Amino acid sequence: MFRIILLAYSLIFFVLPLHAEHVFIWNFDDEDVFYCDEYSGDIDCSYWIEQTLTYNGHTFETDTLLPTDLSTCDVVFVTTGWFRC
Repeated sequence: MFRIILLAYSLIFFVLPLHAEHVFIWNFDDEDVFYCDEYSGDIDCSYWIEQTLTYNGHTFETDTLLPTDLSTCDVVFVTTGWFRC
């Protein structure tokens, strides 16, 4: 949980100063979910990134397929999933 909170605060400091117009989140494995006590449900890897961006007033697009042309994106987040034992 500490890593998620650290990630959320890191996004605030790295994304907010950019004033990005177009943020793309590549949710590589959308079936890779885990149970979150704070949310009381299953969430995927991009959930906290999306929440942080929304909270700070940024718009974004999330997809499981990486576009062939990323030149229109100001910021691209790549989620690679969780380590599976």
